[in-house]
Amino acid sequence: MAINKRHALLWALAASLALNLFFVGAIGARMLERRDRPSTPPTLVWILRDLEPRVQEALRPQLQQYGESLRPVRGQMFRAQREVNRLLVQDPLDEEAVLAAFEELRQISVRYQQMSHEQTLAVVSQLAPEQRSRVFRFMSGRRNPVEGGGFRHSESDRSNRVSESEPNGDISPD
Repeated sequence: MAINKRHALLWALAASLALNLFFVGAIGARMLERRDRPSTPPTLVWILRDLEPRVQEALRPQLQQYGESLRPVRGQMFRAQREVNRLLVQDPLDEEAVLAAFEELRQISVRYQQMSHEQTLAVVSQLAPEQRSRVFRFMSGRRNPVEGGGFRHSESDRSNRVSESEPNGDISPD
């Protein structure tokens, strides 16, 4: 049985329509899922990592509430960073404006850190000592990049470095 061009075209059209509907549905479902589920703030999600599921579920509403209170300040911080970036690429460079933008970014960052630290303390103070030990276990594996070998660099960073000082006296960036 020979398939004529019209039937082949109809089958291709149907397959294309099915794939498009599948992907649109998958994307839509993902967006609805995210909208219906308040996010845990990224600054505090690490607290839940090593806790029992029961404890995670008990803390999740509080963390979500904290996330909502941090969201506006986090948005301000990203906007302030974008403003610094915008000012740094302008020609001519307006140093006073850049310094003012850096100051604004610094103030917002400090406010964000303060809120985050207070929220961390509020959550961690609810945990038993053994739960706190589990929460902070991952920190013992972190190393100070300044001590014991300095900052970590990728292999390409190491091979692209010239020397500590360039012939014209400029220091090469790390």
